Amino acid sequence: MVGHLMGMATALLGLVYGAPWRPQGQVPAISVAATRFYRPGDGSTVFEVLAEVRLRAVTSAVAHEGAARYRVEIAVRDSAGTALTSGGLDREVPAALARVPGATATESFRFAAAPGTYTVQLRAVPEGGQASAIEQQLVVRAFSARPPLSDLVLATEVQPADTGAVAPGVIRRAGLAMRSAPIPRLVLDSARIAYYLEVYPWPGAASDAELVAEVVGAGGRRMVRTPPRQVRFESAGGVARGSLDLTGLPEGRYALRLAVRLGDSTLTAEAPFEVIPQSAPAEVRAAAPEDEFEAMSEAALDSLYGPTEYLLEDAERGLFMSLSLNGKRRFMREAWRRRDPTPGTPDNPALTEFLRTVAYVNAAFRESGQGAVAGWRTDRGRVYLRNGRPDDLLRRPSASPRPYEVWKYMRGRMRYYIFYDRSGLSNYELIGSNDVREPSTNWETRLGRQNALDVMDFIR
Repeated sequence: MVGHLMGMATALLGLVYGAPWRPQGQVPAISVAATRFYRPGDGSTVFEVLAEVRLRAVTSAVAHEGAARYRVEIAVRDSAGTALTSGGLDREVPAALARVPGATATESFRFAAAPGTYTVQLRAVPEGGQASAIEQQLVVRAFSARPPLSDLVLATEVQPADTGAVAPGVIRRAGLAMRSAPIPRLVLDSARIAYYLEVYPWPGAASDAELVAEVVGAGGRRMVRTPPRQVRFESAGGVARGSLDLTGLPEGRYALRLAVRLGDSTLTAEAPFEVIPQSAPAEVRAAAPEDEFEAMSEAALDSLYGPTEYLLEDAERGLFMSLSLNGKRRFMREAWRRRDPTPGTPDNPALTEFLRTVAYVNAAFRESGQGAVAGWRTDRGRVYLRNGRPDDLLRRPSASPRPYEVWKYMRGRMRYYIFYDRSGLSNYELIGSNDVREPSTNWETRLGRQNALDVMDFIR
């Protein structure tokens, strides 16, 4: 069983009620879009996912006490169909808003993943089954190597990000809180759009660059083009950001295209947006959950507890599964509060890093074949979650009788962990270690004399 809601817990599922507009043509019941950012540290990709749910499609039945209710279920699966993240939240909207043509609710969440292909599935289920559930899927691909650019973010509102929880419907990057949607909508009397793009220069790339923004309409017709602007990027990367006043742009669908010229190379990124004909009334925004755990279902809490248990003290174990839903939330909140390196601030870097690590081990150490095992449940996943990345690694993928690998940690007292591929199909078990918390068998015999000498020479 794969741990659920690992990435989703790092950025709260948010809800923001969109203003009604006059749609042109058929409006989908759910629209989904994802923006990708690269993590140079571990080569993973962070996905910021935005989904827009048409309220009439999920609240067409009777509203109770002036409110319409439905449930949103979200899952991310890898190419083998294994869940990377999953969870759900119950939603409630004013009945009057749910009856307005074109009214929508925007959901947002984040997850991180290793290189590969993933399917994002969003499902909206009306309360009581008065109407059929609706769903939408989006196939996304994580970066396989360091890209020159992230995907482009377009936002209708940008503010400095505070240190609190991520606000509903907002992407937060580089100290900015950017309100967006799968396809952002501007109105004729207030058509200003902001853009954000991360640049990851390659070795030897010029640090001075030139940036041009264009608005492209139907048929590729250029509607707006800014003068070239000089920008500078450090070798570690940088951000291209700005905004355009597009007041007077006719109603319709457009794309904003950014061109970044680095030396002899020109990099481009683009994203769609719409201009709609009427002024939008004030938004009604739902309050963000108190914290990550408040937003999580009981199934998600149970799944998160699995890998968290590796880090608990003996006195903390054995109680969680007997608690109520609120008790489980309180348990997780307190367990991670005790491990918070920055108490007194809303963010908990230890929890954020742990969730990122769980996502990594699920992708890196998953055991396939009949009776597949999630990465965090494997011996290598457990050791990685407890100790982090090994300081030194010995791999013998072609060894006889079976492949093996040895992890060595040099922080404090030297520790080693010997993993043996028991099936020859990358199903590694821990057969030897000097860590008193871990089992150690007659690993020398299982490896064979020559391999054992190889290991002994490595761990000295």
